[in-house]
Amino acid sequence: MRRKSTTFLFSFVATALIAISSHLSAQEIVTVGGRRYIKVIQPMELSGRELNTSRMYSMADAVRYYSGVQLKDYMGLGGFKTINVRSLGSERMRVFYNGIEISNALNAQVDLSRFTMDNVGSLALYSGQKGDIFQSASDYASAGSLYITTRRPRFLDSTNTNFRVAVRGSSFFGINPSVLYEHNLGNYMTTSLSLSVDRSAGNYEFRYRRKNSSGSVVYDSIAKRNNDRINSARVEGALNGLLENGLWSVYVYHYTSDRGIPGPIVNNIWYRGEELTERNSFVQGNLKLDVSEQYRTQLNFKFGYDYLHYENKDDHIANLDESFRQFEGYLSTSHLYKIYEDWVATCAYDLHYNDILKRNEQTFQEPLNFTRPWRLKHLFSLATQGALYDLQGQASVLGTYVNNFERDNKNRQYEDEWAITPALLLSYSPFRYTDFAVQAYVKQSYRVPSYSDRYISSIEGTRLQPETMLQYSLGLNYSNKTDGAVRRYGASIEGYYHDVRNKIIAYPNGSLYRWSMANLGHAQIIGGDANLFTTVRLIEEYDNQLDITGKVQYTYQQARDITNKYDTYYEHQIPNIPWHSGSAILNITWRGWALNYSFLYVGERYSRQENIAYYKMQPWYTHDLSLMKQFYLGNWNMRAMLEVNNLLGQDHEIVSNYPMPGHFIRVTLAAEI
Repeated sequence: MRRKSTTFLFSFVATALIAISSHLSAQEIVTVGGRRYIKVIQPMELSGRELNTSRMYSMADAVRYYSGVQLKDYMGLGGFKTINVRSLGSERMRVFYNGIEISNALNAQVDLSRFTMDNVGSLALYSGQKGDIFQSASDYASAGSLYITTRRPRFLDSTNTNFRVAVRGSSFFGINPSVLYEHNLGNYMTTSLSLSVDRSAGNYEFRYRRKNSSGSVVYDSIAKRNNDRINSARVEGALNGLLENGLWSVYVYHYTSDRGIPGPIVNNIWYRGEELTERNSFVQGNLKLDVSEQYRTQLNFKFGYDYLHYENKDDHIANLDESFRQFEGYLSTSHLYKIYEDWVATCAYDLHYNDILKRNEQTFQEPLNFTRPWRLKHLFSLATQGALYDLQGQASVLGTYVNNFERDNKNRQYEDEWAITPALLLSYSPFRYTDFAVQAYVKQSYRVPSYSDRYISSIEGTRLQPETMLQYSLGLNYSNKTDGAVRRYGASIEGYYHDVRNKIIAYPNGSLYRWSMANLGHAQIIGGDANLFTTVRLIEEYDNQLDITGKVQYTYQQARDITNKYDTYYEHQIPNIPWHSGSAILNITWRGWALNYSFLYVGERYSRQENIAYYKMQPWYTHDLSLMKQFYLGNWNMRAMLEVNNLLGQDHEIVSNYPMPGHFIRVTLAAEI
């Protein structure tokens, strides 16, 4: 009875909010004189000049130098690339594209190799949740999030068109051309189109070396990684418009890829007969309106379709030839009301629809043991934000209610899942003339197992329980700008504690496609991030400025399984989480030249629950070097760059049994007008 009452309540609230939004959006729009509310928690962000430098890299390369971030690269050059922030797990990291979540009901992970830096306007990483008060309910649901915002076209007074073309060539027969076109349509409307193609043979050499528990060498050989090819294409289009007191956007996205999966190397057995084909498409839109001095509203929508075809011909594991089709619908409405000058309140409702269809590609039929699950997820948030002198605060509460159905069982509805999760964010800036802030938050979050966790994993996934987490964080941030030789400098330090119940983890069992899933029960994560940066200008002359920028980042994480004190792995480190990691970056710019050196370090960790010598993964580090030159060729703004990644050619594995390439060279040439 309680389940039906709660379902009715969510549906009633959804209908009411959407009706209110439609009614107010149709009214006459008046001028807004209200203030723009700041983010209580500041993100790690790439924008402006720093973004222009990073635009020459891939998105995975750009985010891996954020503190507390683990980039998970499963297949080297063209493989899956996901991120794990503060040991939350890749499934916990939500990725937002122009403010709307890129959901993946199948495995809850987003492959960053699908996206490019070519048309990005800003890239922001948040731990906890986004500090903006005016956002969708899905934003409040995140325990960590990456926001990809494509650039909105801007034009000089004398031009109506922007055009950019780039081509990258890399080791192992890699080629990646891309085009960006932007046009001013008039009547406050602009359009943009971004295209790219990526191809790589991926047949790189590596060293495979293994020791037994006594320390003696069992395997030590030089081999070539085969079946790591990729052929992919990406198309993104946008139509943007301005209203008298609002703006709107519509985005179209399509990505297609055909790749080989080289698979893990276990006990000198090579897995390399797997093939994967993907098609990802969606259309999404956003409308923001300032209805009055006190009231703002926004409406988001999205329709998505994903296709995944997996084929395995490897004799070492069971042969499979199956496909999955995902259908997605999303609708969100958000509302902000200004109570006083420094006090606002918001409410939002999101409705997610996900459906999945599985088919055997040999028989062209659905498997008998797959009941075709589908899901309705309701999210409703209430939040308020205010300022009192130098203190900013935001409090929110999110209701999550998930209706689970099985279509092949006459739409049978089985156990629903729901949770109420609050959050509190605080920021205190006591000094008027310096950028110093004390930031803190406490947040509870909730994650329902994905379809892959429950229906595709090698263990009976329906036994998995939803994962809940309580997050605490306290940090100090300081930065300053001057007109002297030291142009800017700053530091930050942040400590955090996560208490996770029923943490869902995955273990590879011979196939990257189908992993074993389990609930840990109870995990505790204690960690800290420290960052230092500075920019020094050694030469101050017009068109002859020499700047040196340095950044150092360090992360400590202790992620322990404390489920049962009688387990052999009680209080052991969670698999694949290093205790120590960090990075250092040195950038020198002068007369259009830019020299960039990067050092990335990941300490020892373990590949399984038991922290014994056999499962220990050795530390690894890489040195990366790039040289870029900016120049003009007629009216064209040209950029040329040479990169050498893993300069010393260190043998390393980011994920156990998936060896990475040694030296990797890439050349990029870009032209913009």
